[in-house]
Amino acid sequence: MNSMISDFLVVYSKQIIIRSASLIEFVFCIFILTMPYQKSTGFWLKLCIMANLAIPLLLLVSYMNYHYPYLFPGVISTIVYLFVLSALCLLYKENFSELLFCLCGGIAIQMIVGRLYEIFIIVFKQNPYETLSPFKEMVPLRDWLVYSLIHCIFSISLALLFRRNKVYEHDRSNKVLIVIFSLIFIFVTVIINSLSRSFEGENSILDFIIRIFSILYALLTLLFRTRILETSKLKQDLLIMDELLYVEKKQFDNMRSEIELINMKCHDLRQQLSNISYKLTHQELESLNAAIEVYDTSLKTGSDILDVILYKKQLYCEKNQIRMSCMADGRCLSFISPTHLYSLLSNGIENALEAVQSVTHDKKRTISIAIGNESGIISIHITNYFNSDLIIRDDVIQTNKKNTDRHGFGIKSMRHITEQYNGTLTFHTDEDIFYLHIYFPSY
Repeated sequence: MNSMISDFLVVYSKQIIIRSASLIEFVFCIFILTMPYQKSTGFWLKLCIMANLAIPLLLLVSYMNYHYPYLFPGVISTIVYLFVLSALCLLYKENFSELLFCLCGGIAIQMIVGRLYEIFIIVFKQNPYETLSPFKEMVPLRDWLVYSLIHCIFSISLALLFRRNKVYEHDRSNKVLIVIFSLIFIFVTVIINSLSRSFEGENSILDFIIRIFSILYALLTLLFRTRILETSKLKQDLLIMDELLYVEKKQFDNMRSEIELINMKCHDLRQQLSNISYKLTHQELESLNAAIEVYDTSLKTGSDILDVILYKKQLYCEKNQIRMSCMADGRCLSFISPTHLYSLLSNGIENALEAVQSVTHDKKRTISIAIGNESGIISIHITNYFNSDLIIRDDVIQTNKKNTDRHGFGIKSMRHITEQYNGTLTFHTDEDIFYLHIYFPSY
């Protein structure tokens, strides 16, 4: 029995080595692409099981490729792809479309790296069908080291370049698109590899064209893959922003009703206080008037929405010892829909208050709001202090909070609303002061 195994390994040793190197390279690319994925329970145990199952798989494909090199290349590739996809489904909790898309990325990267290495061999005037070494004389240890090093560098570079930093949920339409795109890509790839191998080796120019075409085809696939993922992420961002807008609209409606009720109660209290004022001392009367003044609002900016927002924020400032100064002509914002205006200003002021809340210096616990028409340009300026290191990356303010799932959507929502009205939103810092500027053309 041992002699049979030994004879089998001797006969198919070259094929086993080549197929093992190919599978390891493929799995290595997949591993980098799956780094952001959520692992399933018992990940390492399942990984060990799949690694052991890979051994008979390698023996099978080595046998098939040795005896039928041109008859079964597509079948061999399909078997390997199904095995790796099964492993991904077993090892990770992500949905099937995401894992299938990851498999496509690994196939494309391996195709690019393999074809580039073959061109590298040709540049050194070697025949890639006879040797994997760029040198004249074969030295197995050196040649495999060069082969592995070059493949590793290219694989890591491409995998990191096209890897997702974070996994986002796809909607139903995008899942269908991803599955269809992936299946078509795999099917076409299997056909291309099967046909191209049968034509290779007959003409050097044709060989070079086939390799260049394969590289461009795989690279284009990776670019399409990235575009689909970006589009899916954008759709999810828009859905979240729509959800936030809906929540903010409900908050605005509730707040406006509450303010109207509070103003009515404050008016009644003033009437009752005037009826019993003769029974109170001057100090008691001033104290009660001051208490009512906190909840009563006489803000009249020309915009009911802005009045509601400022009233709400004034109560917050009163409670947290924050000073808020405001010079605003709300009439110039009448072209913005109530829901958008509430979301825009509420987010901007809320961010300022959150930053000032952590400031310990009493004189710096202040925010400034200026809204008006500046020479035909409608502007909104919000200024506040902050006391921590503020990191701005890709026009997004970075956070130190543990929960970052929806971080940055406030600014994204504000910019999205601003752009709908042909406006611009910018922000910058100067020492410990944060400046937010929003500009709209005059309507």
